[in-house]
Amino acid sequence: MRFPKLFSTKGPGKKCAALFLSLCTVFFTACNSAPNPGKPESASSGISAGRSSNAAALESQASGNTDNIENNLNIILSSPKESSNPADYINAHQKEYENIIKSGDDALFYLLNEFKEGRAEGLRGEVMKAICVELLGAKNNVPEGSYHTAQEWYEKLQPLNPLPMPKAVYWETGDPDYDFMYASLIERYSKNEEDTVTIFAPVLYGSDKKGETTKLFATVCMQDFRVLGDTIFETGGAVLPVAITAVESGGTIKCTDIAQAKDGGYFASSIRDFCGTHKDIAEEMISRYSKENYQALIKKNLQTYLKAVNISPKYYSNTVEKMAFADYLKK
Repeated sequence: MRFPKLFSTKGPGKKCAALFLSLCTVFFTACNSAPNPGKPESASSGISAGRSSNAAALESQASGNTDNIENNLNIILSSPKESSNPADYINAHQKEYENIIKSGDDALFYLLNEFKEGRAEGLRGEVMKAICVELLGAKNNVPEGSYHTAQEWYEKLQPLNPLPMPKAVYWETGDPDYDFMYASLIERYSKNEEDTVTIFAPVLYGSDKKGETTKLFATVCMQDFRVLGDTIFETGGAVLPVAITAVESGGTIKCTDIAQAKDGGYFASSIRDFCGTHKDIAEEMISRYSKENYQALIKKNLQTYLKAVNISPKYYSNTVEKMAFADYLKK
């Protein structure tokens, strides 16, 4: 059995979110029978679309929760006096640190305002900077190692709100098996956030048909991206061997299950289990897991997606290093 051709492979840049979603609804049902796996989360929590001009827009919103934030900060700074490492102070007072983190934007607004007012010297500034970096997540546009002091970090900070990342068809395979696989993976693993897109790069190793049921055996690389200003950030990802089960009924094909490899010592055995009698496929998936050139397809699909939604980033960052987007594509 071959899967029906769900999407036209010509001119993906012209596909819109509404068309994408309607096609997914008509041709297959999301794999609701299995729980969503623990895919790595993005570093930043939900942030509204659009962009703010600079840090002042955040600082101006400080609320009346400042007393609790300041009290928790002072407890963190109280010990261990023999250390000058801000991480030691945070580790010694995890409860107070978590109290500040739970304050969310209130804490971020207050601490940034402390930087603005010049109350961020020495250890206090370093602890405040560490808390701000955690709260900002992917909104922190200052790479580690590009500053010497917490105040210098603040002066370089230009937190931006992410751009909307709408749905779009970004693959051109000419193969209905791959078309169905992409659509099934998107329904199962894409993050449900308007400012994040998950780009997939699957490698199909084989299939098995029994009656009206077909299994596709593949390893898929998935990476999350969001765009802040002129920079596209890679915020999470995974590589998973999977078995996608599809059932044909009444002229339609539905994805009924996606089995994925388990972690650690169960990795290889779990692949052999879901491959069943197809031992050759299982061994190929295991041996080639770390050898496939997933990144080449990730970058190709990312380029196609960005063109489809009319976004042209100038830089790429994984929050540790930053480079020209063109250099990332060549890397």
